[in-house]
Formats: sequence, C-alpha cells, structure tokens
Amino acid sequence: MRAAVRRAVQALIEGIDMVTLLAGATTSAWAGYTYYPVALDTALRLPAAGAAALAGAFTLSTAVDMVLAPARRRLAQADIAEARSAAESRGAAAVPGSLNEALNQVTAAVEEDAARRAAQAAYHLDLSSHLLVNPGRWRGYPNGEASFYLAPAVVLHYSGDEDEHGIPHHRYTLLTSDDPTPVPITNVRQILEDLAPRARTTTDAAGAAAPSPA
Repeated sequence: MRAAVRRAVQALIEGIDMVTLLAGATTSAWAGYTYYPVALDTALRLPAAGAAALAGAFTLSTAVDMVLAPARRRLAQADIAEARSAAESRGAAAVPGSLNEALNQVTAAVEEDAARRAAQAAYHLDLSSHLLVNPGRWRGYPNGEASFYLAPAVVLHYSGDEDEHGIPHHRYTLLTSDDPTPVPITNVRQILEDLAPRARTTTDAAGAAAPSPA
C-alpha cells in the first residue's frame, strides 16, 4: 500500500471516527431529551440528555471501531512493512561467521520484533497514530517485552503472549518510580491522567524553589 494511499485512508478513518462520535452524541441527546419521561423531575431533563449523549457516542464509536479494526491493523502492518523494506534496502545483515555473531543477530531481531509488536498492537490504545504506534519510540528486550519512555520515572511497559488457540494477547502497564504497583493501561487518556498531576506538581515545586524578589 503506497504511503499516499495510507495517509488518505488514515484521514478517512479519522473522519469517520469524528462523524461517529458527533452522530452518536447528537442522536442520543435528542432522543434522551425528547423522550424524557414526563413523570420525572424536569430539572433532570438536560443532565439526562447529556448522559444519553455520552452513552450513545461511546456505544456507536465502539461498534464502528470493531468494524474498522481490520483496516487499522492493515495500515499498521503496511507501516511496518515499509520500515522493513527501507531497512533491507540499506543492506541485509551479513551472514554470521560464528555462533556468537548469529546469537547477536537473533537477539537484535527479537528486540526489534518486540518493539514493533508493541507499536503495532498499540493502535487499540492510541488512535491518533502519532505516539504509541511509533516503533522507533519503543525499546524491545530479548524476553519479548518492550518499554516506552514517557517521562522521567514514568515508563509504559508491554508484554504479550498467545493462548491455547494461538490468539495473541497484549498487555500495557504504566510503571512509575514512586509506586511499584503496575497500572493496567487500555487507553492513552489514562496516561494523560497520570502525567498531568505530575506536571502540575513539578511546576509548583519549581515555583516554590525559585528565589523571591528582593
């Protein structure tokens, strides 16, 4: 798939996402407001319509996301194939002259494979197609896991395996130096919710440490 075609398809998918959210929210808000039970308190009519809008947007967006998942997967695979082709054009790995050289090549391949698997599966978390799906930001390890450096003392960790039916399962957890408990991540918004208060705390601490004017 050519790069220009991929960009056009990606823009189309993003447009569908936006239209889906607006359509689901608008339709559900109208239905919630119009068919609000007359026997209930009228003061709750607008909040009920708002709740219906959120529920409708989420439901319709989830349904459309399931339909578009194969297309997103194909786009991610095309990006990986393009990167692999570019790497091959720069020259294939030399034939190893010893077992140690072969081991080094395979280890490097496993690490890159882990980084690309983490990036490819991250479209479930990040539909922006700009951050977590970038394989260059991931660092793979020989055990098949990978990490994504987010900020000082904050790392997104990836691990994956397959069940007895060969179906892959991908897990992302947020690791921080101040809390040893891994936090499961299923949406990039959860990362924002963790980083935002950290940034405010850092800013407040810097302001408190700054010398006051004489």
